[in-house]
Amino acid sequence: MTDSSKGVLLVVDDEPLKRATLQIELAGAGYSVLEAADAMAAAKVIETRPVDVVITDVRMPETDGIQLLEMVKSRSPRTHVILMTAYGTVDSAVEAIKRGAYDYINKPFATEVLVEKLDRLLACRSAEGDGHGGPETLGQLVGQSYASRRLFEQIRAVADSDRPVLVEGEAGTCRQRVAATLHQLSKRSAGPLIKFNCTACVVEVLEGELFGAGGEGPAERMGRLEEAAGGTLFLDEIEALSMPLQARLLQAMDEGFFSRAGGGRVRLDARLVFGTQENLRGRVEAGQFRDDLYYRLDAVHLVLPPLRDRRDDIPAMATHYLRHTAKAAEGKSVPTRISTHAMDVLMSYHWPGNVRELENVLERAVAFASGPEIQPRDILVPSASQGNQETVAQTGMHPGLTETIAGVEQSLIDAALRKAAGNQAKAAQFLGIPRTTLRDKMAKYGMVGKPAKRELS
Repeated sequence: MTDSSKGVLLVVDDEPLKRATLQIELAGAGYSVLEAADAMAAAKVIETRPVDVVITDVRMPETDGIQLLEMVKSRSPRTHVILMTAYGTVDSAVEAIKRGAYDYINKPFATEVLVEKLDRLLACRSAEGDGHGGPETLGQLVGQSYASRRLFEQIRAVADSDRPVLVEGEAGTCRQRVAATLHQLSKRSAGPLIKFNCTACVVEVLEGELFGAGGEGPAERMGRLEEAAGGTLFLDEIEALSMPLQARLLQAMDEGFFSRAGGGRVRLDARLVFGTQENLRGRVEAGQFRDDLYYRLDAVHLVLPPLRDRRDDIPAMATHYLRHTAKAAEGKSVPTRISTHAMDVLMSYHWPGNVRELENVLERAVAFASGPEIQPRDILVPSASQGNQETVAQTGMHPGLTETIAGVEQSLIDAALRKAAGNQAKAAQFLGIPRTTLRDKMAKYGMVGKPAKRELS
């Protein structure tokens, strides 16, 4: 993959018009696209330059797409193959995937469907580290999408300033982590990071929580503004502040001093970061938020896009989460990978709860997984058709094509191992696949080290 494209594709089709049309449309989607009229020409391309994905027709003269698939896998194992067929059946899909294809697509198809498959596939490869550049980590944040990289640039630009920052994002977009990253990268990183949610207490005591209380002895108490001296104060859900408290906060920011409730003047020595999950401009127009405070905060305004608008980050976040979980497991056996089709499930969900919901789903998947790799059956997300009822993603009484193929593959492998008395080399011969492919499939389904199932007599 080059810096100027999303990936290098090779389109193989014996019909020039279809080949040219697909080349133009995929190039328009941001890919570098090569083309070949037959399998022999495709093989020469693969030998001369790296290709991320081969997209080939199944029905071609002389050498068909299945044979080309085998050639690609033998010459360039890291190159993925997607088959195009007008004769798509479960049997042909099983045969193609058994021989190492990533996926297949029925003709006719909308190019957008193919682009979605490609985007998911190459996002997964980047998250796993495929030599094409992977996700970027900044403080407590991880991402690889354009939106995340742009956010990281903005954070770096403002981190070492004392100017107040407004962080806007939906629930679950991790505003607190952005605040923590700003603090970590700032010149105040050696000082305290104080976090406070403005909805955490009733309005009557909120003033004392923020500004503290004057007096002597037990009556004297520091507020959050004073506790954060020398460091950073993150005030989340700033929209919950009453208009009088907004005025006091703005005065403290303008003057550099504030007064405790009941007396006592204190210097403001904290960098202020504010969080909100609402459009404050709308609250200003509704008379619910001071316009002068809004304009002060809006000068440095970071907007966190919801996860559904930056799905390219999902593989990076999931991989990062599993690595963190493995380190925390202290030698216990936990899954360290996510299967390609399980990742497809994560990529296709709309994530109303954003990053927090993704991490909760992954936490359950780690608990449910029975092998080193998370499978689609391990992922539970709310079913759109059943309200809030949780269902196993993509599974149920009527499994989809992915699960059907996976089930057939496991049955075929198990039967071959039984026939070969557990000898993997012989089992691979029975299946007509390389031994390395058999090992990969066994690892994928958690079959390594497990005896083949015995038939009941």
